Amino acid sequence: MGDIPARAGDRDPGLPGRRYGIYGGSFDPVHRGHLVVADDVRVSFTLDRVVFVPANRSPFKPEAGASGSQRIEMVRLAIDGLPWAEVSSVEIDRPAPSYTIDTLRYFSACLPGTELFLIIGADALTEFAGWRDPEGILELATLIAVARPGSTLDVPASVIDLLGKRQHGIVLHQTASHDTSSRAVRARVRDRVPVSDHVPDAVARYIELSGIYGKS
Repeated sequence: MGDIPARAGDRDPGLPGRRYGIYGGSFDPVHRGHLVVADDVRVSFTLDRVVFVPANRSPFKPEAGASGSQRIEMVRLAIDGLPWAEVSSVEIDRPAPSYTIDTLRYFSACLPGTELFLIIGADALTEFAGWRDPEGILELATLIAVARPGSTLDVPASVIDLLGKRQHGIVLHQTASHDTSSRAVRARVRDRVPVSDHVPDAVARYIELSGIYGKS
């Protein structure tokens, strides 16, 4: 879609038969758990690429600690050296609020012939029926709902009602887990506790030098 001022990444365009995972989130900051999920889903579903898409302002998570450009840079640092990963600024560049359906329309248009998989947390399924145009999302991408080991995986009745004869469906997937969260990382920085066990070293250095979340 030419009216969306963003790009899918710095590498090759989509080609018929390619499979891309679209991994959205605040990534405030990106941490090792995000990378574990992305790699596990990539391997489990034979994806050619996983695109990290930091959100601008989610209707469900209106506040972000780091700016959009800072979160983009932290993801760039985190995925450096991973040939299967890239980051897109499509949602950061688009005026808020940020809607997943617009993001998928963008990738569908700029990556013709590529099969899209939307990677979300399993807990997000409880809200999915209230997202902007959930039927349209299921026309454009297969949802991969990821849960931590031992979690109960269920598709809510409201989502089952949406499936109908949509082109794509929902896959429930339990993934390996790294015991951390972005909130925990921010708290550790505020408490002046090292975060190198929770985020890649380059991200830890960026957080330290930039002073976001408070001096560590």
